[in-house]
Amino acid sequence: MLSASGSKKIKKIVIRNYFNCCLLFLMLQSFPTVLFSQTKEIDSLRKMLYSSEKNDKKLVALFLLCDDGNSMPADSLYLYYTLANSIAMQQADKKNIIQTNLYRATYLAKTGKLDSAKNIIDSSVAVLNAADEVPLKYLFLILKSNVLIRSDKQKEAMKNSLQLLHDAEQTKDYLTQIRAKIGIGWAYMELNQNRDALNWFLDAVKMENTLDEKHKQPFLYSNIAAVYDNLYKPDSAEFFAKKAIHLALERNDLFYLANAYFIYGGIFNTPGNTAKAESFFQKGLQIRRQIGDPFYMVSDIFQTGLFYANNNEPDKGIALVREGIAIAERKNLYEKLPLLYTALSKNYKAAEDNLNYGKVLDTLLILQDSLYKKNSAESLAEMQTKYEVQKKENTIIHQQYDLTRKNFFIYSIAGLLAATLLFGFFFLQNRKKNQKLKLQAIEIEQKKKTTQAVMQAEEDERKRIAADLHDSVAQKMVVAKLNLEALANGLEFPDQQKKIYNNIHALLKESTTEVRNLSHSMMPHAFEHHGLTNSVKDFLDKIHKKDLKINFSAEGDFSAIKESKSLLIYRIMQECIQNVLKHSAATRLDVSMICANNEADMIIEDNGCGFNADEINSGTGLKNIQSRIEFLNGKSDINSSPGKGTVVAIYIPL
Repeated sequence: MLSASGSKKIKKIVIRNYFNCCLLFLMLQSFPTVLFSQTKEIDSLRKMLYSSEKNDKKLVALFLLCDDGNSMPADSLYLYYTLANSIAMQQADKKNIIQTNLYRATYLAKTGKLDSAKNIIDSSVAVLNAADEVPLKYLFLILKSNVLIRSDKQKEAMKNSLQLLHDAEQTKDYLTQIRAKIGIGWAYMELNQNRDALNWFLDAVKMENTLDEKHKQPFLYSNIAAVYDNLYKPDSAEFFAKKAIHLALERNDLFYLANAYFIYGGIFNTPGNTAKAESFFQKGLQIRRQIGDPFYMVSDIFQTGLFYANNNEPDKGIALVREGIAIAERKNLYEKLPLLYTALSKNYKAAEDNLNYGKVLDTLLILQDSLYKKNSAESLAEMQTKYEVQKKENTIIHQQYDLTRKNFFIYSIAGLLAATLLFGFFFLQNRKKNQKLKLQAIEIEQKKKTTQAVMQAEEDERKRIAADLHDSVAQKMVVAKLNLEALANGLEFPDQQKKIYNNIHALLKESTTEVRNLSHSMMPHAFEHHGLTNSVKDFLDKIHKKDLKINFSAEGDFSAIKESKSLLIYRIMQECIQNVLKHSAATRLDVSMICANNEADMIIEDNGCGFNADEINSGTGLKNIQSRIEFLNGKSDINSSPGKGTVVAIYIPL
């Protein structure tokens, strides 16, 4: 007869063998995709999983693998969450079991089963009430917004994200706040309300700058790039698309890397850049096939198919779109079929294949009619439900009406009297307000004229002093140096006197250089001859500070800006750069200038010590910068915190 310890040992062996059998079976079921390498992190986690003997360590590895579900095929994700659920059920751990539901819902969303994914999310959120379960609850709600948007329920997604944002603000969960703002912006973007979407995304970026670099979201920057592309701002779109690609590569996040590639390709989908656009589309499709997300794969095939049709490469387009149709039919993505058949028809039309073009149009009409009937049936059922509810509400309203009518006359008389008094009060208040606004407008105009006069006088004085320094003081010092050299040529000095002569000569040379630099600083020589960007570059080139790396880029045509406005922009840039040199102790300074769409955008970013944003208006230099920006009707955004560096973004309308 076995002892108690022997019985426990046998039980452990049985459980371990059962787990290993499950692991082997599931590996064989998804053999082609599991063995396919996605990222180094995933490979490392697999080794950790297969080398671990204890279930606790296996579960940690499985959860980490599921967290990387965006970067792997759906079959692999199914394998890992199934194994995780098996261990969690053995341990009878409620929280771990619910966490496996998160990955199950992710898998269902990834395979296009959106209603099933939403049902799992709702049932899981309903039982997550403990304080230590709040972070997991937030992850479910973030996924819910994603599922709702993919189900074309943008308003529901927005409502869910707004509630999530409110809850995260109460718990001071900044990362969840950022993700909620991204969800709201994404919903606005899907509704083609690009300006509202951009405001939410930029607000998320502002909050993101307060967190560590590892928390930056590639999806945020790819969405900003897409919005800027929709707003016909290709330079800004390209800037943020590059940032999205950089972050996705840094995180090894294949899903968002594919998104960024397709957005970047869309930016370059212009005459003369089609080869570059195609290369990015192909990179994105290659990743989509690798991670096997049918929803996005079909959408990207549609986009690439249209690209081939528009660029007269129908053979490529037909083959690719037919692949997408097969995937949509296999994965039950019937809502995507009209889009794909539209792309197929355009490719047949480009190929001048009228027979197949007609057949595809017939199929497209049948699909659209089928979807219309389906949607009509759903709408009819919804209307019937609303009718029944409204019928009951009407009965209640009718009962309330009789009671309300009795009090109507009393309330009417009282309301009329109150309205008369309120009207008189607001009329007087409005009149006072209008008078006050007129006075304020006069004061603002007077202040603007005074500011303009002061700035003009300041620039005139700079020019005068710079001219005096350059044409008088500097020239006299040069002549003095030349005379001293001529005197030395005819004389032989003793050693002591030779040393004194050398000191005088060196001082004259150094003083001449300093006077010339001071003159150019007050009125840069490059500004008169080469314009704004070259003046800024010339100013940066003269900075020789140890351990400081300076990067400068300029895009667009700044030559059309008036000289007076250009000079003020130069002074703003000069003041910002000098602040970095004086106060930041930075080792990197990035200066970029973009002129596009009647707007000049300047960004000065450093990795220095930063400062407290509450004290942002305490310095004279910052006040000078702000006054010049306000005079130019521009805007500025300064993001900084101690130890996090500083980003100054300036927007000047032209």
